[in-house]
Amino acid sequence: MRRSLLFLALLWAQPYKDLEGHKGAINAGVFSPDGRYLLTASSDRTVALWHLPYGTLLARFTGASASVNALVLLRGDSAGQFWGAASDGKLYLWKLDQYRESRKSAGDPPRLSPVHTEALARRAFKASGLQPWEALALHPSKPLLYALTRSGRLVLWDAEEGWLQTFQDTAGIAYALLMPDHGKVLYFGSGGGAILALDPLSLSVQRILRGHQGGVRGLALSPDQRTLASAGLDGKVMLWTIPEGLRIRTLEKHTEGVRAVAFSPDGRYLASAGKDGLLCIWNVASGRLEKTLQLEAPLWTVAFSPNGQYLVAGGEFGLLRLWRIDQLGIRPIQLIAETDSLYAPPTDIEDNIPRCDSPRPHRYAFIIGNEDYRSFQPTFTPAMNVPYAMRDAYAFRMYAEQMLGVPARNIVFLQNATSAQIRRELEKLGLLMQLSSGKAELFFYYAGHGVPHPATQESYLLPVDVSPNDLANGGIRLTDLVERLVQSGAGRIWIFLDACFSGGAREESPLAARGIRLRPKPVVLTGPTILIAAGTADEESLPYHQARHGLFTYFLLRALKNQGCRPKPIQVLLEEAATETTRYALLLHNKMQRPTWVLSPALREETLFQPW
Repeated sequence: MRRSLLFLALLWAQPYKDLEGHKGAINAGVFSPDGRYLLTASSDRTVALWHLPYGTLLARFTGASASVNALVLLRGDSAGQFWGAASDGKLYLWKLDQYRESRKSAGDPPRLSPVHTEALARRAFKASGLQPWEALALHPSKPLLYALTRSGRLVLWDAEEGWLQTFQDTAGIAYALLMPDHGKVLYFGSGGGAILALDPLSLSVQRILRGHQGGVRGLALSPDQRTLASAGLDGKVMLWTIPEGLRIRTLEKHTEGVRAVAFSPDGRYLASAGKDGLLCIWNVASGRLEKTLQLEAPLWTVAFSPNGQYLVAGGEFGLLRLWRIDQLGIRPIQLIAETDSLYAPPTDIEDNIPRCDSPRPHRYAFIIGNEDYRSFQPTFTPAMNVPYAMRDAYAFRMYAEQMLGVPARNIVFLQNATSAQIRRELEKLGLLMQLSSGKAELFFYYAGHGVPHPATQESYLLPVDVSPNDLANGGIRLTDLVERLVQSGAGRIWIFLDACFSGGAREESPLAARGIRLRPKPVVLTGPTILIAAGTADEESLPYHQARHGLFTYFLLRALKNQGCRPKPIQVLLEEAATETTRYALLLHNKMQRPTWVLSPALREETLFQPW
């Protein structure tokens, strides 16, 4: 036992171990679910089986007549079966049990043949000949296998019944597939730079995620299934919210195309491997680059072990390197975001948001993004929707958690919210805040339609299922909202409204009958409440198309982001946001939009001289 421990210590005297055995590029790597084995596919036409932590080569799986490009393990299979996809147009089925059965023989690592070979390309593309397979995916609960060719042809194969379904990407080239654990969607990395969300049965396109300027070479999903990472041949790594498909961060360090990405099992880190030989390790929550490793060859694959103890990367010339995570010496590195200019598309405020504040247990956020009114009200036209309201809400949610210190469990987030949803969640949140005994601080954010009552001219928030002509039946009167929030006993209430209350909406879409604009009554504030509105009186709340956000929300969050981790007085932030909002409203729309803020009589002006 002591000799084994001594050997293991000597083995890890360096922070890594080179696994030597392949004679060609390493195209794919996958760990067994128990973390004891590593499988690697190579252009030398074999799949190697390695034992951890020693990195011993145990066996070679052979039989392919061309480069093996992708691997996928059958879930929950006791025999350890796995598929490999090769450039000869065939799929090969091997199983780990073959190695266990062959261990009685001594000598060199055994060479194990496939238990089944499927000439899938010949079946699917009879007229076009064989095509190299580039990626594989398996459905989590059905006997369905998805295989992707480099020419952008996707094949869905039912391994039990034998039927086929095909899909052709219009870009004519493709690289990556990813199937989440829930099996409700298949993500497809296109050579055109888009990520296609496909229906897993019909292969119809359900959603398109656009952002990369080059092909999407790799895809990975966080353990909680909420964040998608994409590796682009434009040298960028992008993070997206799932299932909404909103880009929340762009990670930039690679000087050439990124070929693979992988999340750590706890979701804290993301590894990216590129043609430039760089292996980057990123902090997912903050976007910080924690570690950069320069390898001596272009990289094709990267993976974390299921227990989070090991990281492996492979690439050209048979390079295959294994690290033990606790010996990498990760140290945070703060990324510096680029600044925007007036007429160039602005830097996305969703990228590289600083994480400056540890969670404050008594801070809460109630966030609503109401954008799609037409789906709930047939009389509405598409122009009566609210452009970018959902994106505004998502962005505010990220800033609430990362910069304002609101714990994730204290955030209520509603998209396209109905009247019943808003009222139900408000009641529940009120009860939670009452437990804070006056220590609670609430950030209430709303992006959507605001309308005046035609008779009383009082301001209302408009749920997606409420008619502007029948506000008494489900509308949220702003004065009532303030009173309800005050009754919760919160010590401070911040209300942000990216909406106008004149009977109009973003982009000339009047909701009032015949387009009549009304001047709403001032809202009566009580308790420790501060109201921050996107405009003054009967002004419109305008969009910022280049940024894909509302003008006010964009400049409010940009001011918050630009302060970094050195908080400014709230008054200074609001003045910066108001100045830029007014300036851009005139430049882009030739209209006035002047954000304003009002304090309840119960508060002193000094409240705004403090930071958030």
